[in-house]
Amino acid sequence: MGILFDIMYLLALVLASPLILYKSLRTGKYRSDWSGRLGHVPPVIKEQLNRVSGPRLLLHCVSVGELLSTRLLVNRLLTEHPQLTIILTTTTDTGTARAKALYADTSRVVTLRYPLDFSSAVRRLLVAVKPNLIALVELEVWPNFVRAAARRNIPVVIINGRLTARSFGRYRKVRPLCAAMFRRIAWAGVQSQDIANYFAALGMPQDRMRIVPTLKYDAADLTNTVTGAESLAEALGITDQHQLFVAGSTGPGEEEALLRAYSRLVVRRPQLRLAIAPRKPETVAGVLAAISSGGFTPVRRSEHADGTRGMPLSSENIVVLDTLGELRKLYALSFAVFSGRSLVPLGGSDMIEVAALAKPCCFGPHTGNFAEAVNLLLSVGGACRVADGNEIENLLDRWLANPSDADAAGRAARSVIAKQRGSTEVYIRELLGRMRAITP
Repeated sequence: MGILFDIMYLLALVLASPLILYKSLRTGKYRSDWSGRLGHVPPVIKEQLNRVSGPRLLLHCVSVGELLSTRLLVNRLLTEHPQLTIILTTTTDTGTARAKALYADTSRVVTLRYPLDFSSAVRRLLVAVKPNLIALVELEVWPNFVRAAARRNIPVVIINGRLTARSFGRYRKVRPLCAAMFRRIAWAGVQSQDIANYFAALGMPQDRMRIVPTLKYDAADLTNTVTGAESLAEALGITDQHQLFVAGSTGPGEEEALLRAYSRLVVRRPQLRLAIAPRKPETVAGVLAAISSGGFTPVRRSEHADGTRGMPLSSENIVVLDTLGELRKLYALSFAVFSGRSLVPLGGSDMIEVAALAKPCCFGPHTGNFAEAVNLLLSVGGACRVADGNEIENLLDRWLANPSDADAAGRAARSVIAKQRGSTEVYIRELLGRMRAITP
């Protein structure tokens, strides 16, 4: 079977090569770390692991979202098990860069690229790092990887398991393949009963699953302030008189609706200011072009470093957050937030960290990736769903006219998020229990 999958992957790679080349030339994606994508581990990492005598956990996070959701879990695991080493793998370039930055100060977390699912690549990685246990975050289950782990008697678990209705429909078309993979999964923590039903329908045994709310509830910091927010505000020219509306993790095409809503509303609300934070770095150029086409002037964070003092933003200025790891700072400065990738069919973005900051939030109709959190927030009036730029404009106008309503929405959002916390403890017990059962 491994050879069959290798042939299928190779054919798919050949067919997709023009698109990969185009994206590489246009955005810079896929240019780096092909050695890592093929499962090669740098000699310095091998030497580091050879000096380690304790157990090893391979924790896989696709990108930044999964990485941040597991940060508290990683820190707690290291504290609870002083001999544990965590091999943290990521798929995307942004995830890889963020992982290296987050764990640069500890030798007990080794960051590597997750390999393509070719038999030779996954075998190469597993032989080099020799994990005792593998934890896949959300649903990053690949047939050759899971099969290779099973051959080496390495248990594989899923944590923070998630599957949308749309993805379930696609997986169901290849149920025999999914069932073969799920039979090799030792245990799965899934975020809701609906997701548990999807997993079961795809072949995951019911007795190996447990419903555990998303780790993002635990990872969200319930606070009113974020370190570095004041320096960011000073550099960008955001003042106390401004009412900052932040569009976070936006997808292609959403900036037009946001800019139209802002251009109309700022006439009536002259203290309103807009900041746009594109989800992916390669979409920044499109956002800048849309801002200029709309008659506004972009103010890029990358051109206004901490320690500088920017001119106070005018109504013609639109902030563009084109740096990584600073979105929470903008959220802390805002009076309201739009959670992006939701006006367009991209599944939505994380609104949990917005709620933890007690900020009123709105999002579009496409939020399948965060269905549980959306339902919770809507049920307590902690967020609003909007269909387009017109509804964004009307909602912001209402919140600006009635600040107490906006504040109440933010408090309700934080309260319901706080009640969902506790998943980290469940996963610590599960992972360490399994680790201690299979290692001396």
